[in-house]
Amino acid sequence: MGFSALVASALCTFLLPLLLFLAAVRLWDLYCASGRDPSCPLPLPPGTMGLPFFGETLQMVLQRRKFLQMKRRKYGFIYKTHLFGRPTVRVMGAENVRHILLGEHRLVSVQWPASVRTILGSGCLSNLHNGQHKHRKKVIMRAFSRDALQHYVPVIQEEVSGCLTRWLGAGPCLLVYPEVKRLMFRIAMRILLGFQPRQAGPDGEQQLVEAFEEMIRNLFSLPIDVPFSGLYRGLRARNIIHAKIEENIRAKMARKEPEGGYKDALQLLMEHTQGNGEQLNMQELKESATELLFGGHETTASAATSLIAFLGLHHDVLQKVRKELQVKGLLFGPNQEKQLDMEVLEQLKYTGCVIKETLRLSPPVPGGFRIALKTLELNGYQIPKGWNVIYSICDTHDVADLFTNKDEFNPDRFMSPSPEDSSRFSFIPFGGGLRSCVGKEFAKVLLKIFTVELARSCDWELLNGPPTMKTGPIVYPVDNLPAKFIGFSGQI
Repeated sequence: MGFSALVASALCTFLLPLLLFLAAVRLWDLYCASGRDPSCPLPLPPGTMGLPFFGETLQMVLQRRKFLQMKRRKYGFIYKTHLFGRPTVRVMGAENVRHILLGEHRLVSVQWPASVRTILGSGCLSNLHNGQHKHRKKVIMRAFSRDALQHYVPVIQEEVSGCLTRWLGAGPCLLVYPEVKRLMFRIAMRILLGFQPRQAGPDGEQQLVEAFEEMIRNLFSLPIDVPFSGLYRGLRARNIIHAKIEENIRAKMARKEPEGGYKDALQLLMEHTQGNGEQLNMQELKESATELLFGGHETTASAATSLIAFLGLHHDVLQKVRKELQVKGLLFGPNQEKQLDMEVLEQLKYTGCVIKETLRLSPPVPGGFRIALKTLELNGYQIPKGWNVIYSICDTHDVADLFTNKDEFNPDRFMSPSPEDSSRFSFIPFGGGLRSCVGKEFAKVLLKIFTVELARSCDWELLNGPPTMKTGPIVYPVDNLPAKFIGFSGQI
């Protein structure tokens, strides 16, 4: 082969693909820039759009917190990117987030990535709009009224107490996060869907837990449904969950009257559908039930695990919780064994502040997705119509000016309503506006009962020290938080 042939071969092998790649990147940049609305004089936010088609999705999924921190340092509180197949603007800071959350149905509308919409389904609350969303939310809210929550308290207390007893006999090392997830799953199954413990059995329960974990791992994936893709695996896991939920729905339809003396959220949805003379849509009920289970156990498991981590690292805070319980007569003597109720729980102000501070530093859900209904202006930039908007909960907490010594775990900051409680958009662990979390009062009650039972039953040591937290999509400890639990000695 002559020299010229070698050169030609090298060009074809190395240079031509490189040139094609660079041309594709340039065309991608031009395509992304063309998304700017020429009728608006403001520029697009700063930022980069990543690789053709993939955008910056892979970096975000693989690096998550590191990626987001780098973006915030480089571009500030508003920046553009390209995630999950869509041009996206990420927004943080109380004022910016307030503008987005209060613009629901007027400036923006909820739109989760295609993979989330496909897996959770069009019939769940998160994917409904306008009147349909308002109507469905009103029905579900009946399951979280104060009277309904009072019915749930003894069920939660029974499950938590039994779980902690098992932890105390677990030996020198217990992986907290998987155990908490299983506990919260059992509570959500009983309260939100009316499953009784005997229905699934330990093997069936474990199968459901594993299916949920597989579904959640693949919620945020590229919208490609081919064998072995994230979306394919997520849909397969969801179908296992749907099959079990359908069994439960049919059992409810045959039984007519609910067990346990209260109506769970699924029962209320079924009654509402039948009461309006509508045809019972099994698919929508399954999608709604799956969403309730997702929201009712994954987020609370994340928060409860963070509670254990923070209290394990800050023994002085745990002792202050115990002193509050002692003042209320809940730490020693016969009152420790009596069942809690809503009135008693509402009096535990400091315990509530511990939960708030946990949610400030480690919010289970990092943010929410919207789509711009029209080109809107935000802090000197334009967000073009049709672009996705992500409002960041974790970053908004991080940059909130109202919080002093932001990295410090200090529940006392919430004991006074001023100044750090004065801006509702500086502290948004449950979102805000029309789409704030429908189950937030349930979550608060559940976490407060968990904290009370934990504080008066257990002492524990974090075997690996402060955990490294990861998002996928819910916040969790990378090492599953190994800990050693022993019975509370009674010393405060």
